Amino acid sequence: MKKNLKILFIPRWYPDRNDPLKGIFIRRHALSVALKHKVAVLFVNADPEMKNKIYDSEFSVEDGISTARVYYNNSAPSFIKFFRYLKSCRLGIKIIKEKFGTPDISHIHVLARTFFIAYYYKMFNNTPYIITEQWSGYLPEDGSYKGFLKKWLTKLAVRKADGVTVVSKSLRDAMITYKLNNVYHIIPNVVDINQFHPAPEKKLKEKFTLLTVADMDDRAKNISGTIRVIKKISFLRNDFEYHIIGDGADMKEMEKLAVENKLLNNFIFFHGAKKSSEVAEAMRNADAFILFSNYDNMPSVMTESLASGLPVIGSAIHGMMEHINNELGILVPPCDENALCDAIQAVLKKTKMFNADYLREYAMNNFSYNAVSEKFDNVYKEVIL
Repeated sequence: MKKNLKILFIPRWYPDRNDPLKGIFIRRHALSVALKHKVAVLFVNADPEMKNKIYDSEFSVEDGISTARVYYNNSAPSFIKFFRYLKSCRLGIKIIKEKFGTPDISHIHVLARTFFIAYYYKMFNNTPYIITEQWSGYLPEDGSYKGFLKKWLTKLAVRKADGVTVVSKSLRDAMITYKLNNVYHIIPNVVDINQFHPAPEKKLKEKFTLLTVADMDDRAKNISGTIRVIKKISFLRNDFEYHIIGDGADMKEMEKLAVENKLLNNFIFFHGAKKSSEVAEAMRNADAFILFSNYDNMPSVMTESLASGLPVIGSAIHGMMEHINNELGILVPPCDENALCDAIQAVLKKTKMFNADYLREYAMNNFSYNAVSEKFDNVYKEVIL
């Protein structure tokens, strides 16, 4: 295999002009691959803000990655939106051809419509493709993987792929349950260990700081359950604060619940969405991280907290169980609020201590750009050889 392959990323989500954080974990995968190979990104997506145009495109080189974004107006019936998507793919392929050339490998990130571009290259250039899947919809607790067309296209894409990577063993098992059979590789999300790191010295504080960073999707993240647990602990002690970073559909409901329990701006503080740099700073100032999800896949915030030397208190689910052991944090059964209360109390009482250096070392060995780059390189070797 030649050393500098041309890898074309075809993501379902990616940072764009409307949302700089969308699919940021996919961009980090691209940056990790770029340590060893030439990388381009072709991102095709509807732009809800487009009013006077049907199509628009941008091209830039971002941290050495050739990046083409093609937007289309989705104010139309479904069949017209689909046609516009396909035409946008064609426009994007033309840009990639002019600016990057023909890829050696196409790399889909999250199915299913992304398959069309990879299939084009496979049909007309004999370009192999691999799939990286990160969507939690296959998990039984989520149940979003449904619909005849979606399932048909997903099965076709997986069957013809030259390999599939997933971010957790649980996701692999869930996909196989749906007879999505292929050669699977487990490659986790990347954490930027230069941005997420422990504070040189922990500042002395009057109160212990608990932190959650999550989308305000209560069905998945169970923020309400954590708030109820904080209420219980508030009757026992007042030497702690719980800070929540994130935004989403259930934000107002969560704030309302905190108000009803007389916790808002007393024990519980909401901060809304924050930039990655601001999240990293919050993690450096915190003492423990909480993620009491009902279901989750391979949460990036888990890896970021470990890289920050922050122990994880969370639910024993899927990707969390594959990494968090007694030296990295405390896991409890999902929805078990009494168990979460005991776990938080153990940390507050300092009956359970963690080594920040060990937590960070684990993150560096498993989730750093270099570690993930090596894993993808091994997959590419299998495809090319």
